[in-house]
Amino acid sequence: MVSLVILGSIRSIYSQNITVNSSTPRNDPMWLVQNVFVGPNLTVFSPIGPLGVPKSQPSSVQFGKFNINNPAFGLDSGIVISTTDAVDAVPGQSGSFTNNTSTLSANLSSVLSAIGTSGSLYDKGAIEFSFVAPGDSVKFDYVFASKEYTGFTCSPFNDVFGFFLIGSGINGNPNMDTVNLATIPGTNVPVAINTINQGYPSASYPASNCLTANPNYVAHSSMYNANSPSGVVNYPGFTDVFTAAAEVSCGSLYTIKLLIADVLDGAYNSAVFLGARSFELPTISLNSTFNQGNTFNDTIVVEGCKPSYLYLNRNGAVNDTMTINFNYSGNAISGVDYAPLPTSVTLLPGVVLDSIPITAFDDGIVENFDTVRFVMQPVTTNCAVYPPQYKTFLIADKIPLNVSSSIIQGNDTITCPGEQVVLDGAYSAGQGVTNGWWGTDTTGPSQLTVTPFATTTYYYSAIDECMSIAIVDSITIYFQVYDSIQTISDSPDPICPGESVEILCAAKMGTPPYSFQWNNGPNDSAWIISPSKSEWYSFEVSDACGAQIKDSVWVIVAPIPAAAFSHYPNPGYPLNVQFNNQSSDTNYVKWYFGNGNISNQLNPFHSYAQPGKYQVGLVISDSIGCQDSISLEIELKMDYYVYIPNTFTPNGDIINDRIKVEAIGIEGMVWQIFNRWGLMVFSTDDIQESWDGNINGQQSPEGVYSYKIVLDLPFGDIKEEMGIFTLVR
Repeated sequence: MVSLVILGSIRSIYSQNITVNSSTPRNDPMWLVQNVFVGPNLTVFSPIGPLGVPKSQPSSVQFGKFNINNPAFGLDSGIVISTTDAVDAVPGQSGSFTNNTSTLSANLSSVLSAIGTSGSLYDKGAIEFSFVAPGDSVKFDYVFASKEYTGFTCSPFNDVFGFFLIGSGINGNPNMDTVNLATIPGTNVPVAINTINQGYPSASYPASNCLTANPNYVAHSSMYNANSPSGVVNYPGFTDVFTAAAEVSCGSLYTIKLLIADVLDGAYNSAVFLGARSFELPTISLNSTFNQGNTFNDTIVVEGCKPSYLYLNRNGAVNDTMTINFNYSGNAISGVDYAPLPTSVTLLPGVVLDSIPITAFDDGIVENFDTVRFVMQPVTTNCAVYPPQYKTFLIADKIPLNVSSSIIQGNDTITCPGEQVVLDGAYSAGQGVTNGWWGTDTTGPSQLTVTPFATTTYYYSAIDECMSIAIVDSITIYFQVYDSIQTISDSPDPICPGESVEILCAAKMGTPPYSFQWNNGPNDSAWIISPSKSEWYSFEVSDACGAQIKDSVWVIVAPIPAAAFSHYPNPGYPLNVQFNNQSSDTNYVKWYFGNGNISNQLNPFHSYAQPGKYQVGLVISDSIGCQDSISLEIELKMDYYVYIPNTFTPNGDIINDRIKVEAIGIEGMVWQIFNRWGLMVFSTDDIQESWDGNINGQQSPEGVYSYKIVLDLPFGDIKEEMGIFTLVR
């Protein structure tokens, strides 16, 4: 008897992946079968020998109970049967048991023959037990491992093992009384080194050996697991967990032989690991899946999501019609928290699997877990009684989905045509896969750039995989009606040459504030200019929206008025002068006569006191105030002038009845009239006196008369003139 004790140093190196206990009674075959291998409520016993008594199966170091703390192996505990000490399965340990005596086994030899090889058997380990079938099938789990991996793949050296079920009517065949249960799943090919391996030969061994054993050994390499030197177990490789299974006849007696042996030599050992409690009654198993069809994995039922399922799987009694009844408990209310559930499920012959969907309603109420418990009632068949079971499902609230929309660039009010606003849609939480989209761009990103030309509401929606109706949030962008920008440009009043004037531009409508730019001028609404001629001044106005409009201002520069005048002295009295305005514009005039007098008359008459030179000035202004002036020097001379008619008619008709001296420019005179004979008939020194044609009261005769006039002129000058006139009656 060898009891496994893993030393502290070994624990640190190999991390206690596996422990093996071969101490009493864990090296006793029947104790291991009854207490480790066989499930509850199943009775097994030692096979009956030829003498009618149970076979004696001694304890052996080749047997032991194992525990593995590594899910990579697939089994966590059970029985190990080895071709050497069972503790040889522990990394860092080495079995010393060997039996150099060849052992016969028709069962194992048949396995060797099936894989195309042969050889003497050594170090055989064997456990046998019998049972009366309580159902229509048997099964158990196992893993095969060997130190012939990987150096002897496709070699003639294949350690051999088998699980031989002995009895009548195996797998429904009344003529089959022995079958090896250790075969590759879905085939009749025995599990061995050359049938399950890394998929290629070791060293120089030919692939033909593996192909003979299993034509599909390359494909079946997926069932092989390479093991590092310090790995799970003390073997270079091991198989997946396989299930040995067969149909049996209910109530019949069967024996199972669990056999393993070295072939040709005992140099490289092998082991088979049998899963604890895996040899059991046919069962009805209750399993669950949650929110099947959703992407997320969970262990609770989520409200509003795809159904969760209770799965019923029967192992055995597959040819019976089996009705499984259920009771329900828990605080969840049928029809309120979840859809009503059936009270029973019937499995017809041949049907091994069925399910019950649990559909939880999304009630929108935040609450703690609800529970619904499935209580399976006992099920009785011809072969077995299936004990009651229960399965509890927790129902949880769906993770709420939050949806929002916001403006991340721009404003919620558009004041300019073409103005862009960037919106952002967001969602958070939700159950499982969640998607969000804008109603106007269902495949675009969460940010949406919009350019509305009317008040528009934009909708952002999001939905998670458990929802049928999306949650929607919205944001409204308001559009203010835009009136196109208009200019205001008033031309200024005409100006005179050389003057400065302020020109203005303004705008209305559009969207203030405005910006102004004069062509070749300032960026201001006002511009002071001094034009030399009339011309257009163009400008451009832009509003806050960037809209532009052009206009211009017409500036009139009036022509320069021309001042001019003439003057005409009175012929009779040259100091009386008539001035005539001959300017181009006479809206306003002002005369400066040169003697200190002024006048605003258009064409004035002005009298001077005495002859001389005078600087006469004229200032004119046109209708817009443009001025011009002229200054001329005039000279006034006091020349005399004497006029005596050459005829007069003193006939009493009052017309030309008298003759008189008309004179200007004189200061006095002496006037004498003579008849044809030289006699003086009239004389006067009064310039105002006239002759009536009478002499001493008598009418003078018609005829020609002569006169002499002595003139007293200014400045002491004296002139004498003579002449004639005719008197007519």
